[in-house]
Amino acid sequence: MRRLAASASVVGLALVSAAVASPGARGPFVPGGPFQGGASSGFWGDRSSARTGEELGCRSGRHYSFAITVRNRSGSAVTLTGASGPNPDPHVVARVAMQLRHLPPPQPGDAPIQPLIKHWSAAPVRPVTIEPGRSAIVQSNFLMRHCAALAHGRKVVVPGSFVLSYRFSGHAGRQRVVERIAGFSVIAGPIVRTCARVPGSVSLLSYNIGCATARSAAPACHHMSHGTWGSCQAAGRKWDCDLHSSWVQNCFFPDRTSRWYRVRWAKRLGTG
Repeated sequence: MRRLAASASVVGLALVSAAVASPGARGPFVPGGPFQGGASSGFWGDRSSARTGEELGCRSGRHYSFAITVRNRSGSAVTLTGASGPNPDPHVVARVAMQLRHLPPPQPGDAPIQPLIKHWSAAPVRPVTIEPGRSAIVQSNFLMRHCAALAHGRKVVVPGSFVLSYRFSGHAGRQRVVERIAGFSVIAGPIVRTCARVPGSVSLLSYNIGCATARSAAPACHHMSHGTWGSCQAAGRKWDCDLHSSWVQNCFFPDRTSRWYRVRWAKRLGTG
């Protein structure tokens, strides 16, 4: 294992350029600027492919957000007054709220790109006026729950579309916008088991592996060769491990991060 690989497996942010306009869309706004998806983790079963798109493992209480940008292509200022999106199964994944903000102007030189997502929020929409040629950020916020409903391979598909409400030249209007790259699916997350503690531990949880495997590996992998991360051989296979906090250690299959365990040790783990 390499430290970079371990970090990438825990959380990732995608900030990419997307330009997929809605066929037949009419209105003052057009998508096509940057897009940012929320945090994802192989630990929770998240995965992505050209065939299936973005798939997120369900975990009750999990928050997820994404943000796209839309540009005012008209010659007048337009006030965005609302936004709504599809909610195909709010029992499992609910679109809790959407927010609208100005997209800051590009920074000169090598200034870092500012993230589109501020934070997950249940705050209602507030109107925002977008000048000609400028862009707005449209953020969607979701809450996952009742994940047991996704048994037997079932999944919930959330399309990358929404409807904007606006005031334009004294008239009110609505425009459907499609940004396919923002669509995602929610699939069953890992099977979590609370295991009997091993010596020196406070708690032990296993994810998509049996407790016997986790209890066999935890003592053998307690010491990490690089202080805060390392590899070990235990329970008949190789493990990559890193620190979740000073007392909490994660160890996972290098080739399948959705199979892992988390152990909280009674004593602080060393950093060297």
